[in-house]
Amino acid sequence: MASIIDLETSPEDIEFGLILNEAQDRGPHRSRQRNFGKVQHRKFTGYDQNLPMVIYGFREETVHGTSTDGRPHTLVIFRWGLQQRQRGRRFKSAQLRAVFATARTKDHTSSSRRDAFYDPHVVAAEPNGTYSLLPTPVTVVRRRAAEGGLEGGIDFAKGTAKVIYELSSTTTSDDQIVINGAERNEYDAATAAEVGDPDRCNVAEWQLFENAATQSGLPTFFRTAVLLERREGDAAKFTATFTIRAEVDSLTDAWTNVKRFVGLLPRDDPIIFDPGLDERGRLVAFSDKLETAPLLDECKFVMFKETDSGRTVPGESDNEDSRDEDSDESES
Repeated sequence: MASIIDLETSPEDIEFGLILNEAQDRGPHRSRQRNFGKVQHRKFTGYDQNLPMVIYGFREETVHGTSTDGRPHTLVIFRWGLQQRQRGRRFKSAQLRAVFATARTKDHTSSSRRDAFYDPHVVAAEPNGTYSLLPTPVTVVRRRAAEGGLEGGIDFAKGTAKVIYELSSTTTSDDQIVINGAERNEYDAATAAEVGDPDRCNVAEWQLFENAATQSGLPTFFRTAVLLERREGDAAKFTATFTIRAEVDSLTDAWTNVKRFVGLLPRDDPIIFDPGLDERGRLVAFSDKLETAPLLDECKFVMFKETDSGRTVPGESDNEDSRDEDSDESES
């Protein structure tokens, strides 16, 4: 696992901002984090904010290549940073969602409709399934009421008094930080018919939930990975558009929901990917066999924790060792 100092952006370089939420389509579009037409820009969300809480998104590495059998693929690594600058606040949950779409149009003109048949297919979104971090034992008390009868009285009068007995059983279970990841599609009926394959997915999504027992908050830094398959012979540009939502304190959440409802939260510009663009990176060695790249190994999570001396230091957690094997993947 890479340490904090290996990350390209150190905590000292990061400004602080607001919880990110997608604006509804009410009125004209106003971009928040602009791409200015740049292809494969890195800082795609959060870097323009200057308020108490923020989720930063950074495109760390992209490899355009093929699978072992020669089919066009693209691999993308995203890095996330969760920052706060006010005491008493923490991230309780977060949802990170990326929608991939082709820039190719029906008649190859900018004015025509997108040709969804060429949307990239999300083969894998890692971590995929359900994982846990930092489990802690929690005592659970279960109570059951039992009703008994007590008869009393004299020869000419009898009555029954009810006595309630409360039975208690104590068990111990674990609470933990939970991380869910999955790929899915969000096509309407018409677009799904155009795509023509029910197994093709255009969305990668991750959900994170804190350990409620310890109010742990969420990992401060972590990575996610996506493997995309493109149509045979397709070299057109495509985009990734993000929706990022987070739960913090009740007051902030309420105000954020009000702003989302009235359309005051502008959206970030998408990342524009170009299969013809080559970048340097650790995973370029897999460019002709991208389906074999160790995606899960790239998905590391960093928590800050208190030491015995009271100092705060980064704690590293590897989700690979704590997967919930009995859990089912679900689509939301």
